Amino acid sequence: MTKATKPNDPIDDYVEQVENASQSAADRVKAGAKDIGDSVRRTADDAAKSVSDAADRAASTLRGAADALRDGTFQERTFGQLAASLADAADAVRNKDLSELSTEAAAFAKRNPAVFIGGAAILGFAVARMMTTRERA
Repeated sequence: MTKATKPNDPIDDYVEQVENASQSAADRVKAGAKDIGDSVRRTADDAAKSVSDAADRAASTLRGAADALRDGTFQERTFGQLAASLADAADAVRNKDLSELSTEAAAFAKRNPAVFIGGAAILGFAVARMMTTRERA
């Protein structure tokens, strides 16, 4: 008897069922991974929007502070420079993905350590102030 004329072997049926079940499980895992990836991307996009909005607000506040100071003073120039850097950072966060942002932030920190540290400190103060304002409300 050849395989073509041989009746279905129960082992062959079992192997086929196992193959079908494993393919179905693999498809479900792929779909679940895609859903998780989409969710992570949405969360990262929302976080990036929040960060860029906060940076825009901080830049606006710094511009206002720079405008209130005497022209040409160290503080006025520093606040103006920080405001411009924060505005650029807000635009970058809106328009780039996370890996590009990380690379550019590291490069910026190496090129402008004082501005980077100053901006981080001001952003930290702004976030702390927003948090205490929300707690009071």
